[in-house]
Amino acid sequence: MWSPGREAEVPAAGEPAGLLPPEWEEDEERMSFLFSAFKRSREVNSTDWDSKMGFWAPLVLSRSRRQGAVRLRLRDLQEAFQRKGSVPLGLATVLQDLLRVQRESDFMASVDSSWISWGWTLSMILGDNKGPPQEEGPGGRGAA
Repeated sequence: MWSPGREAEVPAAGEPAGLLPPEWEEDEERMSFLFSAFKRSREVNSTDWDSKMGFWAPLVLSRSRRQGAVRLRLRDLQEAFQRKGSVPLGLATVLQDLLRVQRESDFMASVDSSWISWGWTLSMILGDNKGPPQEEGPGGRGAA
C-alpha cells in the first residue's frame, strides 16, 4: 500500500518529477473517482468520502512538507496535481478538513489536563461563560 514516505516517482503536470502513488498512472477508474467532487456531507457515503480523504490528505501534506510550505493554496495544489488535463475537484474539501483537524488539535493542546480545566472548557463550549472556577482562600469564598 502506498504511503507518503514510500512514493513512486512519476512525472506530474505541476512537478517535473512529482512523487505520486502508483495508481496515478496505473488505475484509470480509481483516479476518475479520486478526481471527482466530494458529496456535500460525509454522511451521504462515508466509505467514498474516507477513501478520497485518505488518498488526498496525505498526498497534500507530503507535498507541503517537501516544498517546505507553511501555507497551502488551492490553485497551487490544483496545478501540481493536474492529470491528463483535469484538476481534482475535491481539493477544497480536503483543505477544509485539514484545517478543521488542525483547529481541533490546537484546541486540545491548549486545554489543561486537569478535571477542573476540562469541566470549565466543557461549560464554555455549552454556553456557560462564567469563567474558570475561583479558588477559595482561607477567608472564605473568592478570597485570593
